[in-house]
Amino acid sequence: MSTSVLTEKDFAEIIAKNGGRVFRVGDCVCDSFMGVTPKDIDFCIVGMVKKNFKMIFPEAEECAKSISVFRLGIDGITREVAFARTERKEGSGYKVSTKPKITIEEDLFRRDITANSMAIDVLTGEIIDPYHGRRDIEGKIIRATSQHFSNDPMRAVRLAGQSARLGFDIDGDTLPLVSAAAEELAHKPVEQIATELGKVLSEAREPGRYFEVLAKTSLLQITFKEISDLSKEEFKRVIAGLDSVAKATQNSKLRFAAFGVVLGKERLLLWNNRMTLPGDWLDAAVTVSEIIGSLENPTPDKIVDTINKLRRGSLTIEDFDLIAQAAGLKIPQLGPLKDITVLPAGEVVPKTLKGKEIGEWLRAKHVKAISEHLHFESNSRRQ
Repeated sequence: MSTSVLTEKDFAEIIAKNGGRVFRVGDCVCDSFMGVTPKDIDFCIVGMVKKNFKMIFPEAEECAKSISVFRLGIDGITREVAFARTERKEGSGYKVSTKPKITIEEDLFRRDITANSMAIDVLTGEIIDPYHGRRDIEGKIIRATSQHFSNDPMRAVRLAGQSARLGFDIDGDTLPLVSAAAEELAHKPVEQIATELGKVLSEAREPGRYFEVLAKTSLLQITFKEISDLSKEEFKRVIAGLDSVAKATQNSKLRFAAFGVVLGKERLLLWNNRMTLPGDWLDAAVTVSEIIGSLENPTPDKIVDTINKLRRGSLTIEDFDLIAQAAGLKIPQLGPLKDITVLPAGEVVPKTLKGKEIGEWLRAKHVKAISEHLHFESNSRRQ
């Protein structure tokens, strides 16, 4: 069978002819009720033996044998197709069952939150919502579907991320389940936490909420110690600055750079030593930290040196101005000052200068131009 011509409807009809049913599940269902175009569409099959599925779709790639998950081309896109399953935690592992008699409701019960515990029958359009996910979406509430939430401690971190991305509050009965993940979460690879941080900084409407939820549930010390160690006042400044920058840009590097407003270079490097960060993120945040320290008492010399530093660094002058303005920093906007450093028409570097002398000559010209501009502005304000 050619996967290039297999449509979602064709796929569901073939499964139905062989005694099964196909449902859309996961984030795509939640997205549809929120009016958001889903990035991915995942399917769940009930009432069918895996052996028969593999015979009908030999091109399907089994990517997780222990839980019966396949990848198959549907509508020309590789989709994830899973068989309905139940899970029971046993020690550090799970006992998984994917028997055909498992219902879609049983499969949904093992999932993390009610908003993700809904399904749509591909052929009939019937909505399966046994745990009232639509009600919670309308109420902007994140609620654990069941005690199964505690099966995976990373669900606690992802829940904080979902709160930040959706702007939803967390149900009061769910908060203790999040806090209870602390002991197991401490043993999870930091790479998993770093991955979730990347999603939050690139997708969240209110990324500061992510850290607030982790703090409220006593998980911040485990996940982001460098932020947990801040004073209450510093923590408030970090969150406010991060959310302000997030309103101005979705660029994850610039959002991370906002941490440099409060966190110094030493703290940022300690964070990177514990949890390897993207290099451009780290460079940008360190640059912000260093520039703020330099421009707390701006002079023409400092301004020129800062402009030159940004011209060859991980942040552009425009990037830095965006962060500084969004965070409400009381320092000069560098973009307009950069334009002042352009040599007047007709003036060129003397031919007698060579090597470092050229740079020194240009720097002196730039310092003079900015000094005269700042002096003029100061006089204008007095008048």
